Amino acid sequence: MLVRTTTRLVATCVFLLLVAGALVTSTQSGLAVPDWPLSYGKLMPPMVGGILYEHGHRLIAAAVSTLVGVQILVLWLGKVPRRTFRLALLAFGAILCQALLGGLTVLFLLPPAVSSAHAGLAQVVFALAATIALRSSAAWETIEAAAPVPAALAGETARAHRLVLAATASAYVQILLGAVVRHTGAGLSIPDFPTTFGKVLPSLADLATPGVPIQLAHRLGAVVVSALVVLAARSVFRLRGALPFVDRAATVWVVVLGVQVTLGAFSVWSGKAVPVTAAHLAGGALLWATGVLLSVTLGRLRRAVDDAGPVRAAAPAGSLPA
Repeated sequence: MLVRTTTRLVATCVFLLLVAGALVTSTQSGLAVPDWPLSYGKLMPPMVGGILYEHGHRLIAAAVSTLVGVQILVLWLGKVPRRTFRLALLAFGAILCQALLGGLTVLFLLPPAVSSAHAGLAQVVFALAATIALRSSAAWETIEAAAPVPAALAGETARAHRLVLAATASAYVQILLGAVVRHTGAGLSIPDFPTTFGKVLPSLADLATPGVPIQLAHRLGAVVVSALVVLAARSVFRLRGALPFVDRAATVWVVVLGVQVTLGAFSVWSGKAVPVTAAHLAGGALLWATGVLLSVTLGRLRRAVDDAGPVRAAAPAGSLPA
C-alpha cells in the first residue's frame, strides 16, 4: 500500500512541477531571479511578481526531487521487482540532471538550446515516474495475471504496439518542437489559426520571417501526431476484451489529444494567455505519458503472446481473464 501511494504521489508531484515550469515560461519569469542556486543571494527572496513563479518553481523542484529520492527507499523496502527499482534510480538521476539544466538556463541567460533540453528532460522524468506508478499499481497486477494471453492475438498486439510506439515517439518530438517555439519566442510568429497568414501554407517570404519555420513545423507536427494517435488507438480498440485498462487508456489518449489540439488553437487566438499556454504544456505532458503507459502495457502483453507459443494459438479471444 505504501509503495502504491508513494509512486502515485511522486508521479502527481512531477506533473505539478511541469505545470509550475510552464507558468514560469508563460509569464516570462525565467530571469526574474538572476542567480542560482540562491535567489538574490538568499534562500527565500520576497515572493512578488515574477519571483513568485521562478523561485516558487525552484522550491517545488527541490521538494519533488526529495520525493523522488525517498521513493527509492520506499521501493527498496517494499522489495519491488528489480526493473521497477532501476527505473526509480534512473528517475532520480534524471531529475538531478534536470535541476542542473534549470540552473544553467539562468546562469547562461535562457539559451534556447539549454532551455529546450530542460523542457525535454522534464518530460522524461514524468514518463519514468508514471511508469513506476503503473508497475506498482493494481492495474499492473491485472496485466501480469492476464499473461500469457492467446497467441491468436499476436499479430494484433504487435501491430498495436508498433503504432503506439510510433505515436508516442512523435508526441515527444512534438513536445521538443513546442519547447523550441516557446523558448525562441515564436508562439505568435504565425498570428492566425488554422490558416497561416490567411493561407493554407505560408509563402516563401513568410518563411523568411524569424520564428515562422519552427512554428509551422510545430503545426504540421500536430497533424502527424493526431493521425498517429488515432491510428494507434484504433488498433488498440481491436484488442478489446484483452484488458479493460488498455481500452480505457486508449480512450483517454484520444480525449487528451482533442483537448490538446483545442488548447493549441486557443493559445494563438488568446494571444498566448498564460492559463491557456500553461494548460497546453500540461496537455502535451499527459498525451506523451499516456502513450508511454500504453507502450509499456502493450510491450508486456506482446511478450506474453510470445511466451504463450503455438500451443495456445487456437484459444479464442473470449477466453481471456476479465
